[in-house]
Amino acid sequence: MDHSESAPLGPHVRNRSRAPLPARVSPCLATTLLLVAFPLHCPAQILADFVVGIRDKEFGRFTAQLDFLYSPHAVGNFIRLAEGMVPWLDAEDGRVRTEPFYDGLTFHATTPGVEVVAGSRDGEGRDNAGWTFRDDFTSAGSGQYTLYMENEGPNTNGSRFFINIPSTLNANPARTGGAYTAAGVVLIPNTLPGGNGRATVSAISNIPGGFLHIDTIRLRYLNEDARAFRRNLTNPQHPSLFLLPSARPAHLSFHREGTSLLLRWDDTSGSALRLWSSPNLKTWTGALALYNVPGGESFGYDLTPNLGLFPRGFFRGGVIDYPQWPSTERPLAGSTVITSFRAPGAGPVETTFVFDQTGRSGLYDGSFGPGEFSTPEITTTPYSNEIQFNPETGALPTYRLTFHYDLAWSNNFPPLAVPRIANPSRLDGFDILQPAVSLQGGTWSYVPGQ
Repeated sequence: MDHSESAPLGPHVRNRSRAPLPARVSPCLATTLLLVAFPLHCPAQILADFVVGIRDKEFGRFTAQLDFLYSPHAVGNFIRLAEGMVPWLDAEDGRVRTEPFYDGLTFHATTPGVEVVAGSRDGEGRDNAGWTFRDDFTSAGSGQYTLYMENEGPNTNGSRFFINIPSTLNANPARTGGAYTAAGVVLIPNTLPGGNGRATVSAISNIPGGFLHIDTIRLRYLNEDARAFRRNLTNPQHPSLFLLPSARPAHLSFHREGTSLLLRWDDTSGSALRLWSSPNLKTWTGALALYNVPGGESFGYDLTPNLGLFPRGFFRGGVIDYPQWPSTERPLAGSTVITSFRAPGAGPVETTFVFDQTGRSGLYDGSFGPGEFSTPEITTTPYSNEIQFNPETGALPTYRLTFHYDLAWSNNFPPLAVPRIANPSRLDGFDILQPAVSLQGGTWSYVPGQ
């Protein structure tokens, strides 16, 4: 284990607002509502069989049908974790593991008759498998007992999921207006031997969070299309599923540069280190996220400021490889960005930012009139850019905006579609004079430079 001198690291947390999405009718459901003179092909089925336990006894069973046609990334990520197909990062201690992720995890949050929530290693709903992935957003989900990916805002799916029992999300004030990718639905029929389907989920919702756990999740692939989907999860040449991130152990090393002590690791372009630290090998703090943006150079984490306070420290962590960074595919230099949102107290705000060739300053015009701006701080993650716009002249408030790079499809038939960046995409943020008041209903569009 690598070790050296440092202070424990703090958590890396972001809060983001959400926007609603339209509902979608299942192709198979539409088929049952129409009389047709020719057969229609319905999506192949992938079933997830859940066995739920309490202490050392079985509590119940249910089966969810996963919608891999319209939510391929959410379903693909779920399958990879449920079957232990790829390494993942344990948020409790920073170790990289390879066993099935969900086995043994609790339903850490429940609301009677409304929802059940699982997929958190710490049992409190604050963690995931070490990475995030983008929203599929071809389906907002509809109907009862829908299985959604839980998130912390746009494009922050991970391992956590919730099953919504009513027909809409409106029964839960915390979910109302939220945008969640629907990954599947719990079946009514007794497809799992000994199972009682939706009755089990309802019963789970009536038990306080933390008492029930997932014994196992077993996947069933009912025909060749379903089995082909699983095979594609390990195909690096697949045009869409290769986008899913994965973890690997971090090989840490320590280097002296003059009077500085640097922590370095085996990073690659387009990766992120998730780092934990401990003063005693007993309690671990993390995870600090350190991103290596595509095209960037290797760098180190400077431990020097902590040496005086903490004469020794221990570190561990994992590297998350992100195959695609949409946030780097639209360079700001020479571009035009058009923003629209509602600012509490100011009403609708429309502003156009025209960047110069440096990508760090330019001209703006819109609801607050014309002026000049600069961007002293830009934080890039795989699926977002957080930019602070400082007005150098004019009346524009100092906004800190997060541009999200939503996923869209090249056509409306996912099996033959390829993912691309949606234009427009979502935006959120705040006025730095009112950081606790979020902007609402934000969107942004991109016009490349000539």
